[in-house]
Amino acid sequence: MSFFVSFRTYLAERFPVPVTLLLSVATIAVVMVVVEAPHLRVGGPFIVEAHAVTGALMMFLLLFHLRVFDEHKDFAQDAATRPDRPVQRGLITLRQLKIAGAIVIALELALGFSHGFESGLWWLLPLGYSVLMLFEFFAPHWLSKRYWLYAISHSLITSVMCAALVLRTGVPVSAELWVLVAMALASTFSIDVLRKTWMPSSEIAGVDSWSSLIGVGRAGALGGALLVIAAACGAWLGWRVGGGPIWIGVCAAITGYALFEIRKFVVEPTAKREKLLQVVAGVHYLVVWLGVAVAAIAAHGVTS
Repeated sequence: MSFFVSFRTYLAERFPVPVTLLLSVATIAVVMVVVEAPHLRVGGPFIVEAHAVTGALMMFLLLFHLRVFDEHKDFAQDAATRPDRPVQRGLITLRQLKIAGAIVIALELALGFSHGFESGLWWLLPLGYSVLMLFEFFAPHWLSKRYWLYAISHSLITSVMCAALVLRTGVPVSAELWVLVAMALASTFSIDVLRKTWMPSSEIAGVDSWSSLIGVGRAGALGGALLVIAAACGAWLGWRVGGGPIWIGVCAAITGYALFEIRKFVVEPTAKREKLLQVVAGVHYLVVWLGVAVAAIAAHGVTS
């Protein structure tokens, strides 16, 4: 099997490109809303700038290099608990991923500095944070015993990334930026919780899950609470830039649906409902995040 075929198979299993692209576009859409918030609040149109395109690409590439870092960091554990994964079964090697990761990081920096030196420097913030994640903040054993802190510290990468993407454009810190940071943490943390909330027969010895640590009911409640926080942040951001009652209703509706599906799993855990939790978390992210930009465009129009 050629490297390109193996790499394509690896991506399909461990880094689904279409989904990751959608998440990157959704994220940069809100980033640009925050960047343009003062302009939008006085009735100006939503402007699609070059920063938006490069920002989406930079986020996509950073998510890939995070996957590469995780493959190296978790190799031993995955070999013991999940030998069917691509790297563990020999489909692709850590060395090949290391080369791909180095190329991707170089591309991130090139894109970051393409808008100026100061703009590029901001990207060193999430890049540096990703390195801290790779080395588990140089306290792996201490952090592994504090799963809550571990999960929050790793979920914060999206907040750091969003802050860097906003600040690289030269705009000052604002209330919208702080809400975006909170929204990013809540959304990313909710995905982590819901994709690791499993039915009893799905639990894997040696692998932490939220359902094994705090129980299925509490894990579902935690995931649901995080979705509510993310939706509230998204509703506020959309309202600030022209979104009206319809936008608030959309946030409430998608969150209500998510809570309904979570409750169904908690009451009667099944394999189908377990898989649906991940879908629910992803769909909620896409609807709320893309929706903020759609609300701004609906209110003020769009230009380039």
